[in-house]
Amino acid sequence: MVACVTGGLVVTPDGVRGGDVRIEDGLVAEVLPPGLPRDDAVAADGCYVLPGGVDPHTHLFTDVAAATRSAAFGGTTTAISFTLPRPGESPAETVARTRDELIPQAAIDVALHAYVSEPDRLTADDVEECAQLGVVGVKLFTAYPELGLQASDRTVYETMRATRSLDLSVLVHCENGGVIAALADELRAAGRSDPLAFAESRPPESEVEAIARVLAIAGIAGGRVYVVHISTKGGVDAVRGARRRRVDVTAEACSHHLALDASVYDRADAARYLTVPPFRAREHVEALWTAVRDGTIDTIGSDHAQIRFQPKPETDDFTGLAYGLAGVEARLPVLLSLGHERGVPLERLVELVATGPARRFGLYPSKGVLAPGADADLVVWDPHAEWTVEASSFHDGSADTPYDGFRLRGRVRYVIRSGELLVAEGELVGAPAGRYLASRQTAAAEPEPAPV
Repeated sequence: MVACVTGGLVVTPDGVRGGDVRIEDGLVAEVLPPGLPRDDAVAADGCYVLPGGVDPHTHLFTDVAAATRSAAFGGTTTAISFTLPRPGESPAETVARTRDELIPQAAIDVALHAYVSEPDRLTADDVEECAQLGVVGVKLFTAYPELGLQASDRTVYETMRATRSLDLSVLVHCENGGVIAALADELRAAGRSDPLAFAESRPPESEVEAIARVLAIAGIAGGRVYVVHISTKGGVDAVRGARRRRVDVTAEACSHHLALDASVYDRADAARYLTVPPFRAREHVEALWTAVRDGTIDTIGSDHAQIRFQPKPETDDFTGLAYGLAGVEARLPVLLSLGHERGVPLERLVELVATGPARRFGLYPSKGVLAPGADADLVVWDPHAEWTVEASSFHDGSADTPYDGFRLRGRVRYVIRSGELLVAEGELVGAPAGRYLASRQTAAAEPEPAPV
């Protein structure tokens, strides 16, 4: 057990100051002026001490052990993951199975979003059952009719109404599925099979229209909506407009949409960069950074895909291409480095990668903040280290990264989870001991930690 972290610049709710963090029983006991004994301490001289990262958007459960190990190396101590339903399994059954069978394999703490794979069958009772199990969100799509995932406007409305009394967020993947299907048919008819056609079938307008529609429904329903992975200027503008109408909306961007643009599809290895939504023109990237600065964007997720999704492996056109990016380990280092280059204050970046997600999903103040009484989840980040990302830099097992060749400034030196040293100078030194985190907003009672 780590007794204290000494000699660093500590990022607290009151600002950044030199100090020592004293840890007791796995919690932050106090932040003191420098001078604590160095016995059983982690030395943070010349480094910042941050609250452990909270990633609000991950897909962990194709290999939870590998994905959460990777998250730990990147300074993320809490991940919120979408469940992975089996055929015929109810949302609540999936949550319970995931909690009991999969999360005990995790290296970090994990909270759950209930992924709705059969939206036409979703009922208010399903939502209530998931809430009682402590989920922090319910996930719907306005796209993917070919996979049976596309929710009707009625389902979106009724789900928001059902969650309103539960103080539960409805997460929505906003794209116009019908338009995308039509564009894909046209591109296939034209003989297109290249990765760029994948991106062209999902133009910015398909996202902007769906975000505007979902926010209008949220305004009628009076629900709390969380728009995932916004990638367009129009999407950001729609959020601003909705807030002026007093719609309760949280806006998420993903680290890869802040780091890369559509020029990747001009490369010979363009298929390596396929993700949904696709990468956008530079004007959209700059609009996202403006939204990061001005507070329109509330959280930064990774949309980590432990295994790339291939919907139609038997298809020889672009609709059969695998997509999805492994990014949970890169999220915090990439954002801190790029944010520093653009002059975004460190306190604002910490809000995006830790405090904001914890606050929105009912995990605050145990998570996402470095303050007395919070879980002692800490990251010691060296702002002076410079390094070049290589395909083998990360620990997710994918042996690939969209950030290959990036020159980053700043590196994670130590990661502490619940007072225990987990990562030290590039080595995993702690045993997997992740816990299931039930939302304090929705769970009827705090469940016992899953056995490990």
